[in-house]
Amino acid sequence: MTRTRLLVFDLDGTLLDSSHRVPADVRRMLLTLRERGVETTLATGRPFAAVEEFVRKLELQLPLIVFNGAVVVAPDGRLLSARPLPLTAAKTILHLLDETSAASHLYLYSTDDYFYSDRQGPAAEYIMKKDGVDCRYTSSLLDMLNDAGNDPVKMFSIGTRNELEKLQMTIRRTEPAVSCVFSEHDMLEFLGPNVNKGTALSILCESIGVERESVIAFGDNMNDLELLQVAGTGVAMDTAPDGLQEEANSIIHDIAEFLRDRFGEAQ
Repeated sequence: MTRTRLLVFDLDGTLLDSSHRVPADVRRMLLTLRERGVETTLATGRPFAAVEEFVRKLELQLPLIVFNGAVVVAPDGRLLSARPLPLTAAKTILHLLDETSAASHLYLYSTDDYFYSDRQGPAAEYIMKKDGVDCRYTSSLLDMLNDAGNDPVKMFSIGTRNELEKLQMTIRRTEPAVSCVFSEHDMLEFLGPNVNKGTALSILCESIGVERESVIAFGDNMNDLELLQVAGTGVAMDTAPDGLQEEANSIIHDIAEFLRDRFGEAQ
């Protein structure tokens, strides 16, 4: 068996509990494993501003993947790489979103502690509460993008699953290069070409000299698919969609139990 050198965790629905915290026993195990030469990092759809707390609590020392693979940052927040969504594609997506009832949001800068939204309401409030970031409202995201002149790092929309699935199919026809993936049941994200957690993990492994075969990756939704495929061992939570579970090497209910079975009790 290849020696494990790196554990990579999605946050929401995976490493975090229902209170959006890292369970104490999992934290203790991860710190102990680092002393044994097994490092930990994160691969999340959140911005860096929304994960700083976990970087400190887990004492992370390696770069981490944020914005679903669009950005890689150092543990102190320094930008290491960014692959934004091209402005022309973003404008096309916004025109299509205008034809739906879904709420639209975007992050403009790669380490932002706020996002933009085209409407006030429960969708924006959910993101503010979950990620701990602010929201700036605008009557037109399209006008805002035109004024800014910058490629957004990612866009996302929250609405009904049925409507978002239809939108996903439309965007895959009209903008086939765009990465378009569900990160939650009712949240569809739009990213740059070939941007996903798996591609970012490959870049990360090469930069730190870790073979992908020595990586265990954990996830719970379809935006974790490539992450689990690239890692030597892909682990899906038992709450994950069938499409993710089918690609995983293991399906688990509890991370602490998995770590105990794999590495033994934390001392």
